[in-house]
Amino acid sequence: MSSPNWLSHTHDDGLGCYIHIPFCDRICPYCDFAVVLYRETQVDRYERALLREMSLASRPGPLQTLYLGGGTPSALPRPTLERVLSAVFTRFQTSPGSVECTLEANPARNQQDLEAWHAAGVNRLSIGVQSFDDRDLHRLGRTHTVIDAVNFCRAARTAGFTNISIDLIAGAPGQDNATFEHSLATALSLDVDHISIYGLTIEEGTPYAAWQRRDPAAFPDDDVVATMLERAHDALGSAGFVHYEISNFARPGFESAHNTSYWRQRNCIALGVSAAGYDAGLRYRNHRDFELYCASLESGTSARAEEERLDSDARLGEAAMLALRTSAGIDYDEFLRRFGVRVTDVFEAALKKCLAAGLLEQDARGARLVRRGRLLANTVCAEFLVPQHPPVVSR
Repeated sequence: MSSPNWLSHTHDDGLGCYIHIPFCDRICPYCDFAVVLYRETQVDRYERALLREMSLASRPGPLQTLYLGGGTPSALPRPTLERVLSAVFTRFQTSPGSVECTLEANPARNQQDLEAWHAAGVNRLSIGVQSFDDRDLHRLGRTHTVIDAVNFCRAARTAGFTNISIDLIAGAPGQDNATFEHSLATALSLDVDHISIYGLTIEEGTPYAAWQRRDPAAFPDDDVVATMLERAHDALGSAGFVHYEISNFARPGFESAHNTSYWRQRNCIALGVSAAGYDAGLRYRNHRDFELYCASLESGTSARAEEERLDSDARLGEAAMLALRTSAGIDYDEFLRRFGVRVTDVFEAALKKCLAAGLLEQDARGARLVRRGRLLANTVCAEFLVPQHPPVVSR
């Protein structure tokens, strides 16, 4: 199967769009996202608010990526999703099928709508599988079974999807290396194109946080999770997947163009509850509360809850941190072109510290994480958030 290679059709001056759909049939005990339980009356209200916010967006487009995340976007009734997609394509002067358009989907429901989603312009599915072990799924609070997930992935192919991603979790309660490796093997047997693997993070205020305080032994420790992630790197690499970002693996040409745009600080319009966007150095986020988001737009006021204008140091530090998350790492020539500075000057101390610790490798082209560095990526990235201040080099 030929790759879509959407990434090659994007550029740093392009525009993406993220739409947050907050509805879920059940809220998972580890989830800290902005989600609400599915109610039909709330869906209708949210659609109106979303279309209102879309009409007020200052950037007209066209788009180079579109991503519907959540929550559970696939929980929307088919006519609602079709209207939202039609409105965004029209508002941002983008032809359906001309850009990477991702829909996050829960394999527990709406399998019968796969063909309709594809016809409406969705050409990439991100399926929230999390595990191919029913015991893991039960402890994760998921509403689907392994059979549901397998059938959903296969039905997506039959419906015409040639770009399928699945999410897996490493470190679920009670999970061990054997069950995790079984999930990897099952994913590979389904011939999916992209796999995201996330180490479980315990967020304060979630049921999992309370569970961990009561019974910390129920959760795999950091060393076990690190072993899982390393085995994923080896197994997926052997199967032809490129480990192109800390949590993401893709067959060549199936890298997520939308997520890559985040890692390259590209502009992104954000629509919906708690959605975060970026506009030429302005970082903003919408209200997290469902009622406040809808009421704001209904009253004719902005849905934004916060804005932050990044200064040059913050933009440079963030760019370095995001670049280090990718397999390409920090490209010295690119940073000189974008920011007019030499990386080896502005991050001299950070480079020396992380190279000495065996977390980075460096050559004439740039610096990137080594195998051990990927497991300590947050620690490495933190070293690069605040640049030093040597003289600026002319562009």
